[in-house]
Amino acid sequence: MSSGAAYFIRYKITLLCLGVLLSMYSYAQEIPNKQIDEVKVVGFSTEHFMVGLKVQKIDSTTLARFQFQTLADFLQFQSPIALKSYGSGQLTSISFRGTSATHTAVVWNGVNINSPMAGETDFSTVPVLGFDQLSIQYGSAASCVGSGAVGGSILLSSVPQWKQKGVNLTVGGQYGSFDNYNGQIGLRFAEISKKGLQFSGKTLFYGSQFNNHFNEIQRTDNDGRTYLIQPSETAQKGFIQDLYLKEKNGNLLSLNIWLTDNKLTIQPDVLDFREITQSQAYRFLSGYQFGNSTVKMGFTRDIIDYGTGDFSSPSHSETDRYLVRAEHEFSIKKPNSFWNTSLRMGGEIAYYVARVDGYGGVAITESRQDVFALLRQQFTQKLTASFNLRQAFSNQYIAPFTPSLGAEYSVISTVKNQVKFSGNIAKSYRLPTLNERYWKVLGNPNIRPESGFNKELGINWKQIVSSTTNTFLGINVYHNLIDDWTYWNPDKGYRVENLQQVLTKGVEVSGSVKYLKDKKIAGLSATYAYTNSTQQKMYNVYAVDIIGKQLIYVPIHTLTGTAYIGRGDWSLNVQGFYNSERFITFDHSGRPFPPYVLINSTLSGKISIGKIQSNLLVQVNNLTDTVYPSVRRNAMPGRSFSVGLVFSSEIFQ
Repeated sequence: MSSGAAYFIRYKITLLCLGVLLSMYSYAQEIPNKQIDEVKVVGFSTEHFMVGLKVQKIDSTTLARFQFQTLADFLQFQSPIALKSYGSGQLTSISFRGTSATHTAVVWNGVNINSPMAGETDFSTVPVLGFDQLSIQYGSAASCVGSGAVGGSILLSSVPQWKQKGVNLTVGGQYGSFDNYNGQIGLRFAEISKKGLQFSGKTLFYGSQFNNHFNEIQRTDNDGRTYLIQPSETAQKGFIQDLYLKEKNGNLLSLNIWLTDNKLTIQPDVLDFREITQSQAYRFLSGYQFGNSTVKMGFTRDIIDYGTGDFSSPSHSETDRYLVRAEHEFSIKKPNSFWNTSLRMGGEIAYYVARVDGYGGVAITESRQDVFALLRQQFTQKLTASFNLRQAFSNQYIAPFTPSLGAEYSVISTVKNQVKFSGNIAKSYRLPTLNERYWKVLGNPNIRPESGFNKELGINWKQIVSSTTNTFLGINVYHNLIDDWTYWNPDKGYRVENLQQVLTKGVEVSGSVKYLKDKKIAGLSATYAYTNSTQQKMYNVYAVDIIGKQLIYVPIHTLTGTAYIGRGDWSLNVQGFYNSERFITFDHSGRPFPPYVLINSTLSGKISIGKIQSNLLVQVNNLTDTVYPSVRRNAMPGRSFSVGLVFSSEIFQ
């Protein structure tokens, strides 16, 4: 079958599926008005349609406690995600459920912000303090968020604070070991005009300087392995602006801006060995929600300059993306019933312009389109399901059709006990990065999109033990088969090819106990993950010895735990993290990285002086001074201390 015929058939299938969903909606509308009332939708979050998937929402208290951290440090202790770091303040990528860094979608206010060139996000450049909501979504969700959501997604959101009155000023700083420091200054404001217009917004400037003055050149672990310490410096700065205007009729106008500048210098004191990487990102997103419809327009620019020595003639990479998205939401609810239908339908057009030295010095353009339909159906108080469809289009290749089906069923739903079963099956996909398609010599214009098929089951049990104590236990199992996994093939001079089929499967177990009485609080939480990520086949007879072996840098066992105790505005938090050994060669011939344990501790409290409220944050990282290596096989930082203060005050009411 020709590619044109296949494209036409897939297009027709997509239209057919969208027609089925519209028919379901039309049928629901034909039910007598006495049975159904149409409800105006304010705008559901993406998680609303991820029925059957595991979604971990980070509470605002936790975000505030670790506001001086980047996601590279924060996520390691919040979830069983494998992070691959190149060093303190350096590139940190993610491995979600045994997949690669390009299989994680990082979504900012509904827009995927992974680099179009590399297809991933450097988590050392993403500050915790920049966002009002953070969710960790496990498993394939490509039908909801698009390309790259094969292993999981990180969802970052800004939220207007309509209930706030006046203007609140925040100023903060942190100083720590190795002469590292952070700073922030911001405003959050809300106001109602005489004409009934509501304004809300946030302005934030932030910056950090990691000088990394370690005062040692190497570290030795308990097994006698010695790791060199690589001198490096990192300077980061950023600006975030969120603006919202709500009209009297509920229509909402929004503007989100996020600018970042990150400069990494390796061997800053030795000119002959110095490497400098400066990355900048400009992100603009505007939206208008009128009734049940939303239109968004966005622009992003990613810039990377890399050079050595005095940085006088760096290589330059610059990629622009222009985005337009339109969607409409329906909600139908039967009165005096739990029956509730939510349907979101829409499309997206993205246009890329890349000016990259590695592409041969000519501008590269590419356009991509998506159409999607997301359906959530609550049948009864106990049963909810979702059926989602997405089809991406490009004149460069044929993208896989990605449907998903999820369900949740509450077996027990009482005041004191809730037991819920969940399940989800989903197709996923990842479109080729610009580097994979256009990098001169090593790129491959004929590279195919990756496709995955994920199945998972879960059970959650929530129990109120007493008026002061509640518990939670969750178990998830998954099986994710990914075809056409791209591989920079060393047998062909590292030219990229679709050479692998990878199977990731595993189990995640999480539990918690919380105690709350008067102003006293205490709790324990832990998550264990077993991750088996292996290559099933390669289209190369010379690579038989790697079939069935764990992928590099993916630990088989991961354990995170948190214990906390507090009274009033003060709390003490201790976090632990364990990684089993990690292989560093595909055939496991090299000596693997040894297992290690990290322990951090944080003391936080609030002190009010008049109208000024101050938050004190004292943190100890790597409490046991564990020696462990980075991906570069250099030693990561030892024990370190930091003290932070954040002052906030209402300056106008």
